[in-house]
Amino acid sequence: MPETKVSREWDATRHYKNPDIAQEYDRVRFSSLPGRVFNNQEKSIIRECFSSLPRDTVVLDLPCGTGRLAETLLESGLRVHGADISDEMLAVARKRLASHGDRFTTEVTDAFKRTGGEPLFEATLCARVLMHFPLETQIEFLRGVASMTRNFVVINHSLNSPYQRFRRRIKKLLHHQRPARHPITNNEIKRLLSEAGLREIGRRRINSLISEAVYIVAEKIR
Repeated sequence: MPETKVSREWDATRHYKNPDIAQEYDRVRFSSLPGRVFNNQEKSIIRECFSSLPRDTVVLDLPCGTGRLAETLLESGLRVHGADISDEMLAVARKRLASHGDRFTTEVTDAFKRTGGEPLFEATLCARVLMHFPLETQIEFLRGVASMTRNFVVINHSLNSPYQRFRRRIKKLLHHQRPARHPITNNEIKRLLSEAGLREIGRRRINSLISEAVYIVAEKIR
């Protein structure tokens, strides 16, 4: 998770460096029936998004978190370099994925501090992070991610549409769990990608009637 320019709204560093939060992260989010269904559907989409890559391609997973989605990439025959601001989260990932040996490596990394250099990875997964921050901060984070990537980046986000805004109002009335802080419109998606040096080439949804989640495959602009 990003470390800089975040304290104005949410201290991700303190939150995700808490060992208790790292240990409980998956259980809290994905142990319920809806959570398990979402988890399975999300993993299916991730496999599809990366299906064109040859076996043994090294993919960057940033932020890697507990390795939940890295596991899907590894099971698809890819190698994964998991990067995250929190070594506590990565410790959970290393334990979870120990059976994959050196096919899974980790690094404590802050995407905001990546300002240049040669791209290191053919493709990158950037999931469950951008929607937590304002658009300007999202752009800065994604620029860092794109700078490490040669070919394409897969991001996920929360789509902001009239229908989804209606759903949010209903969920608020019912006192459901607070949704993502900064969902994004289609016009904002274009700006986010463009200013990060990316261009959308594909999009997938889990279930647009019950989920805001959108998965976007974007290629580097040459």
